[in-house]
Amino acid sequence: MLALSTLAYAAIVPALLYAFSVVYPYLPVFSYGHVNNLDNTIKNFNQQFVDEKSAKDSAADKRREEYTKTTSTFYNLITDFYEYGWGESFHFAPRYEGEDFHASIRRYEHYVASQLGIKTPWNALPTEEAKMPRVLDVGCGIGGPMRTVAKFFKYRVRITGVNITEEHILRAKRYNAREGIKNCDFIQGDFNKIPVADNTFDAIYDFEATLHSTDTLTTFKELYRVLKPGGRIVTAQYTLLDDYDEKNEYHVDIIRRVDNTNGCYCAGRKTAKTTKALEDAGFKVLSFEDVFSKEAGSDIKFSEVFEGMRGGRFTGTQFGCMCTYAFCWLGETMRILPKGTAEVQSMLMGAAESFKEAGREKILTPGMLYVLEKPQ
Repeated sequence: MLALSTLAYAAIVPALLYAFSVVYPYLPVFSYGHVNNLDNTIKNFNQQFVDEKSAKDSAADKRREEYTKTTSTFYNLITDFYEYGWGESFHFAPRYEGEDFHASIRRYEHYVASQLGIKTPWNALPTEEAKMPRVLDVGCGIGGPMRTVAKFFKYRVRITGVNITEEHILRAKRYNAREGIKNCDFIQGDFNKIPVADNTFDAIYDFEATLHSTDTLTTFKELYRVLKPGGRIVTAQYTLLDDYDEKNEYHVDIIRRVDNTNGCYCAGRKTAKTTKALEDAGFKVLSFEDVFSKEAGSDIKFSEVFEGMRGGRFTGTQFGCMCTYAFCWLGETMRILPKGTAEVQSMLMGAAESFKEAGREKILTPGMLYVLEKPQ
């Protein structure tokens, strides 16, 4: 018995020390200075997103009624972890075999920028903002895609980011200033009620932000309103694939957990339904494809970022997730990190597991990429 406890101690202590060494450089990221009473906030969020199969419809209805609060709370909770474990662009990206994770993110953002229909060469210099095409970044996060797109167009477009979360905009501004990013501005608000005139933007892009929409038709109509006639929108939509069986309890449970742990609303969003909502909003569909499919050239499934080192992220592996959890628990115990940090990581580990299951069952894609146009 003593030998077993000694072996366990010999294994656990190095693991905890390794976890601490991996995560320690990111310690300032986990300050959670923007969240009052983290422990209470994560508990309330978990109660709101009831993770029980017997969850009542009333809980889901309440989340939909308070969607702006729900989304803002979700990102206040997870942003530090996303930034540590994922980077500054909070979206998936199709990858080639042997391609670096962060390189795939940038390549995907460049591809989306190339589909916006903004003609080259541009007749505006970086100092001539009045002549620049205006671009809307829907749910801009902390500005990762914004910075990539701004550089792609050599600062000759003016990008406006709309986001519900104040902390995201504060970080985006700080990181933009750090990198010398030009010609970008922000609106803190709901992407269903964008405070600009009709026909304001020449182009719009959306990297998975509208997965937080509780009414996609309303959202798409608002984006249609603010887009100029002839302008394009490129949007990455979460959709249920043909293999999804709504009569299969396991499939339904997977998507329920995807929604509950990601603050989103994928249930019922089949590709055909999403396409119809876009067309009903007035858009002409130029093209759409699942960018994570083999047919689209992606060698690595989206869910593989959580499967192992082939996914390209140590923090996404099961061992990496456990190391991060161990660090959070240790940090809380030592009072270096606020109480509740480990519970946030636990929620995100549940999110990773649900994505892995969705990928294995081939029932969900986060990258049904639509290229749309507002008719002249």
